[in-house]
Amino acid sequence: MQYKYVIIMCFFALNTLAQNGGEGVFLFSNIDHSPRAQSLGGSAIAFYDNDVSISSNVPSLLNEKMNNQIAFTFGDYFSDINLVSFSFSKEFEKIGFLGLSLNSINYGNFERFSNEGYYEGDFSASDQIISFGVARKISDKLSFGLNFNFLNSSYETYNSQALTSNISTTYINNDKNFTATFLVKNLGRQINNYSSELESIDYDIQIGISKELQYLPFKYHLTYTNLNNFDISSPYKLGYQTNFQTGQLEVKEETIAKTFLRHIIIGGELNPYKKSLFLRGGFNFQRRFDLTDVYIPSAVGFSFGVGFRAFSYYFDYSRSFYHLSAITNNFSITTNLRNFGF
Repeated sequence: MQYKYVIIMCFFALNTLAQNGGEGVFLFSNIDHSPRAQSLGGSAIAFYDNDVSISSNVPSLLNEKMNNQIAFTFGDYFSDINLVSFSFSKEFEKIGFLGLSLNSINYGNFERFSNEGYYEGDFSASDQIISFGVARKISDKLSFGLNFNFLNSSYETYNSQALTSNISTTYINNDKNFTATFLVKNLGRQINNYSSELESIDYDIQIGISKELQYLPFKYHLTYTNLNNFDISSPYKLGYQTNFQTGQLEVKEETIAKTFLRHIIIGGELNPYKKSLFLRGGFNFQRRFDLTDVYIPSAVGFSFGVGFRAFSYYFDYSRSFYHLSAITNNFSITTNLRNFGF
């Protein structure tokens, strides 16, 4: 009877993959709220432990270690943009592991002016995602997960909603301290448009692996994103070179190796002496290639973070370098409701 869940999930994926095409909307759903994921470069999809904040994007990561876990995160994003999220997980014997999360992005207040330049008051802009996920272990080493997301976007008088789903499967080998995850993300469509035009939501297929070294308390993580689209280079950042014969500027073609590296995100987590302290770092090639200033490359693409446990609480912090003038900070606090008698 357990395998009927696998059949349902696979059928759902095949039925919705055809909805990709064109430029997508609701790209805010790709923002990582988890400090742990941010510190590892983003898209940390292969950590099968008690970090409930990551499971909102990867439902197959829901497991017994997250039972009654609750997490709150806050992100100081670009300018005065703020990220706030909440995640919770509960185990039910006959169903599996259930997860609930709420992600919110507040872009702040803006001034409205008429075409003639007269001030007409202020307006706000925000996005929200409500997710409900379920996971079930098919065997000791295999977990399947599915979640449903309601996306709401509100910019001044423009509003839009969408329904999407993430489907994932995770392989866990505790003997070798190895985990691998296959994720199909953002399958769905708009149910209410910003205007009369229906816009598509771009899905993303990812593969991630993590492994802890045998003789060192260090776990590395590697993710390959956008498996469904090889060329993800930005059309707004082109390399130019001068043709010395004609004196004209010519577009410099990107190598296949560089295009491949754009998909790669690498990160690592060190747990010194296997105590309640975690030191993390990561690198995102796509950010580095697209957002680096030619003359001042700085640390764009890099990220780092720290996590520690105090009593029954887990605290995490991350700092990510998106651009020379855009550095983000994320914080989270996680605990278990059993500590309060629930």
